Parts: sequence; structure tokens; C-alpha cells
Amino acid sequence: MNQSEIQNTNAEKILDVSWQLFQQKGYRGVSVDEICLKSGITKPTLYYYFHNKEELFARVLEHRLKNFHEAISAAGSLAERLQNVARTILESFESDYSFLLRDRENLKQPENLARVRVAFRTELYQPINDLMREGIALGDLADQEAELLTLAFLGIVNNFIGKSAEKGLDNSDLAQGMVRLFLHGAAVARISQQ
Repeated sequence: MNQSEIQNTNAEKILDVSWQLFQQKGYRGVSVDEICLKSGITKPTLYYYFHNKEELFARVLEHRLKNFHEAISAAGSLAERLQNVARTILESFESDYSFLLRDRENLKQPENLARVRVAFRTELYQPINDLMREGIALGDLADQEAELLTLAFLGIVNNFIGKSAEKGLDNSDLAQGMVRLFLHGAAVARISQQ
């Protein structure tokens, strides 16, 4: 393995471990020492890639949010695309994402706060908002404000993060049920337990 592969492996390991720890304990509950211990790396190695814990937190969120734009942009019907993003969120988060976004208050450096805001807006919120606009234009969604539909959809999904096992469903089934609920309302949508 060459030096750049080692560096990329170390950076990925740090990002992956930090993602798990920040979700479990929040920004304040995680120490750099714990990240290093769980990653099997030294502090100098961590600081080689990330200047401090705040930058690491911002980069973790930025890194994790990049997957969502691809799920939203995938070909398919409105329902299929919404199911893709719902499943991706369910598979990516252990705790509701609003918990992590609230931790932004701990970011003091403007560049780190901007990094998280831009990643959330460009990789998750705006692509879903654009999808809602597209659904409205095609007549697949009621003529509502796209922003309201985006927030409603994200709210539904956020409330089911970490619930698939407890409901006896896999993430695909849960995503499908949530999208049915979102698109058709509670009167006809039912999350099946097969």
C-alpha cells in the first residue's frame, strides 16, 4: 500500500469512527482521545488530517451528506426517488439527524459552520426541494410550497431513523411505507409488517 492509500485509509477510518461516536454521544460527548483510541491512530495522525475536533465534526457531516445528492438524483419516478433518499437516510443515521444539526451550535469557526450549512443545503435539502418542485410541476404532488413539502418529508423520515429493527421491517420496507404515507396520506397508507 502506498503512502496516499495509507493516508486515505487513515482519514476514512477517522471519519467513520467519528461519525459513529458523534451520533452516539454528540459533539460535546466525544473526545479526540476517544476518537484516536477507537480509530487505532495517534493524535498527531488525526491532527495531520483535521486541525481540531471542530473541523473534524464539520468534515464528518460534510462527508456523510455527500451520499444523499446521488440518491435523490437517481433515475426513477418521484416515489422511487423519495424511497431512495429515505432508505439512504435510514441506513446512514443511527439517531435523528436533527440532533447532529443542532450540534452545529458548538462550531465557532465560521468556515466550519459554513461547510456544514452548505453541505446540508446542497446535498440534502435543496435536491429534495428541487424534486418536490419537479413533482408539483408534473402534477404528482399537490400545488403546495416545495419548502413545506421538503420539511414534511424530512420530518417523517427523521422520526423513523433507528426504528426499522424495532418495527420488524428492513429499511427498504420502511422507506416504501413512509413514502406512501407522504404521497397518499394517512387514510390510505399503511406501513406493512411482512
